[in-house]
Amino acid sequence: MKKITLLLFAFILTANLNAQNDSEIKNSIRINALALFSGFYEFQYERVISEKSSIKVGFGTGTLRNKSGSDADEDFMDAFGTNSFNNNNEHIVDGFSVNADFRYFFGHTPAPKGLYVSPGIQYLKIDERYTYTNSENQPSTLVENNFSIFNIRGLFGYQFIIAKRVILNPYLGAGIVLGNVDSTNSRVDGFG
Repeated sequence: MKKITLLLFAFILTANLNAQNDSEIKNSIRINALALFSGFYEFQYERVISEKSSIKVGFGTGTLRNKSGSDADEDFMDAFGTNSFNNNNEHIVDGFSVNADFRYFFGHTPAPKGLYVSPGIQYLKIDERYTYTNSENQPSTLVENNFSIFNIRGLFGYQFIIAKRVILNPYLGAGIVLGNVDSTNSRVDGFG
């Protein structure tokens, strides 16, 4: 029920700030509705700068927390070959992203509607931790990974404007990823 409420809220937020018709939209604020199901939230702002182009900036943040009895036991099994750390396992992923894109629109309809190509950049900072609570009720971190990722990307998509207020924006693309990983591992009895 909570995810359905968030999805409905996302569609409301995708509404254009202006009460103009779709050929006169200059500014739009939206939320990435698909990201809501993963526990990460992405907000975007797009500004039309000419009849065939726009710029878009975005910010995302979130936390995914899996505890024993759910996906964490499976995560531990995949990562360590066992999940027998007293069944008090926790797998946490949290982070943020920022991005900026230039969009060029093709066809006879003015921006921000229609087929587009979009070069852009994105920075992601993600922290991942595997922890467990031992028999003395003390939490211990087994592994901590810190990812810093810089992405130079190219997207290709189509932007629909529905009922003058809702923007639907399916896209796909590829990119070049440059990154750094800092990893900390702890030795635990029965692990290793």
